[in-house]
Amino acid sequence: MKEILLTTCAIAIGTGLYAQTTQAGFSGKITDENNKGVQGASVEVRNESTGFTTKTSTNANGDFNFKELPLGGPYIIKVTFIGYGEQIRSGFTLNQGDMIRLNIPIQNASNVLETVELTGVSTLKNKIENLGAATAVTARDIAKLPVNGRNFTSLMDLSPLSKGDNIGGQLGSSTNFTIDGMNAKNPTSAGSTTSRSGAPYSISIEAVREFKVVTNQYDVTYGRAGGGTVSAVTKQGTNKTQGSAWLYSRADWLSSPYDIRGNKRSNDFSTYQYGFTLGVPL
Repeated sequence: MKEILLTTCAIAIGTGLYAQTTQAGFSGKITDENNKGVQGASVEVRNESTGFTTKTSTNANGDFNFKELPLGGPYIIKVTFIGYGEQIRSGFTLNQGDMIRLNIPIQNASNVLETVELTGVSTLKNKIENLGAATAVTARDIAKLPVNGRNFTSLMDLSPLSKGDNIGGQLGSSTNFTIDGMNAKNPTSAGSTTSRSGAPYSISIEAVREFKVVTNQYDVTYGRAGGGTVSAVTKQGTNKTQGSAWLYSRADWLSSPYDIRGNKRSNDFSTYQYGFTLGVPL
């Protein structure tokens, strides 16, 4: 029985690594010297920090599409086709919801002496915006902004249409929460399992890479919400060993010695939260 349980857990962990819903990816078109689409060209995408690699081939129109790629970077895109010189584009970083479009021309090998590589191609990036308003809270925002209680949903207020768990003037029960694409609604109260009030548990802010507050009218990829959706993506490791240690505290002596009624308080207002993170390559 123990062996079966361990096997099941291993399968669940392995599945979770590839089940993240990031709404991020690459799309584009491969063209020849006559500006016509090249069918059957091989397009490879590689994340240099993790070694993640995936490939596809262009369709009859020369189009390619990669969806739900892991966030981060730098990403390298390599294009190869028989009889044509290899093309490489590098320097891309994916954040949640980014859909970068690339139009890559290739030339006949007889006219190419070596591989053509372009680095830092920010001018070639074209982010396709989803329908509706959205406020992205990036990894940098989470790292530098103070958060009372260390719950990432406190940063929802960065959205101009958010107040607490309420989005667009709707009740908090009309807000949907997803973690890596999985629904995170509390089935007993219709609230969020990650919210600041009434949640049976909350995910550590140290585990969240970034999230997005998506409000009406939202894209069809979001749903189950009348007000909006908070879509969060957790952190992933790299091929380097890294970690952090943290301590957050609230000192009692910085608080007023009197309560809201003016009476001398006896409760201790000191709060301490501490922990650490550790990531190693597998």
